[in-house]
Amino acid sequence: MSITERLANLPIPVVIITVVILLALRYLLIKQRHPIAKSTAELAESLAVAMGLVFLIIRPFIIQAFFIPSESMVPTLLTHDHIMVNKFVYRFKEPKLGDIMVFKAPPEATGEDAEKDFIKRVIAVPGDKVRITSGYVRVGPRRLDHDDLRGLLCDSYDGTVKLTSDRVLVNDEAVPNKSIATALSCPDAEVEVFPGKVYINGKPVAETYTAEDPDEEYPRNDTPRQWVVKDGDDNEVVRIPDGRLLVMGDNRNDSNDSRFWGLLERERVMGKAMFIFWPLNRIGWIH
Repeated sequence: MSITERLANLPIPVVIITVVILLALRYLLIKQRHPIAKSTAELAESLAVAMGLVFLIIRPFIIQAFFIPSESMVPTLLTHDHIMVNKFVYRFKEPKLGDIMVFKAPPEATGEDAEKDFIKRVIAVPGDKVRITSGYVRVGPRRLDHDDLRGLLCDSYDGTVKLTSDRVLVNDEAVPNKSIATALSCPDAEVEVFPGKVYINGKPVAETYTAEDPDEEYPRNDTPRQWVVKDGDDNEVVRIPDGRLLVMGDNRNDSNDSRFWGLLERERVMGKAMFIFWPLNRIGWIH
């Protein structure tokens, strides 16, 4: 963590001690007649007021800076982006579909007792019924998932594979179906693309913001059964109960999110991600 990140996340006890020291310094110096002493006293007072305002009022209740430590929200947020989070907005309204939020991750998400801050996108809210299908490509009788396609078409395993309704995108470049069949030594085979989709209340969500389409079905076998019901087509779906949210990373196949550790408790939500302020070439609103 950089010096600026450490300063931005100073613990409250450290802030209080620092403010007390600055005020004590101001009290001792203000009685001195020397101009430098008086100037130092005024500076100490200004720093104490500024720290108290920023760290004891603005940061806990209004707005706070965070940095992005992982690739789970790519391409919307990149590693080491610095963002401003509005901690005020959810005091008056509930999170809605598509919001990007910072929250305190539950112990199940980290395997640790210490709480960590996570950032994910809201996919479903209380009352919604959710089902996720996995994407694949069928070449003749053979079924290829994302890992198969990545190994077949990418120069490295870090490449991205996104399936759309009629084509395969590798690192955002369309790969002709003929090329996929040829890579499997069956150039005349029929190629069919079946993208993974998120269904909310039976309707597919247009997820233009994801790095890849989903490569795993949801609900999973280990999804708590009290959340799972059947829809009108006899598909298993997850019904979001009151006080819970389904949150997922935009880097859909490289994200530790609700699919794996459970639905997020509403009380853990800290705020809404609003704005990227660093680096300079990334400045902009978050959508």
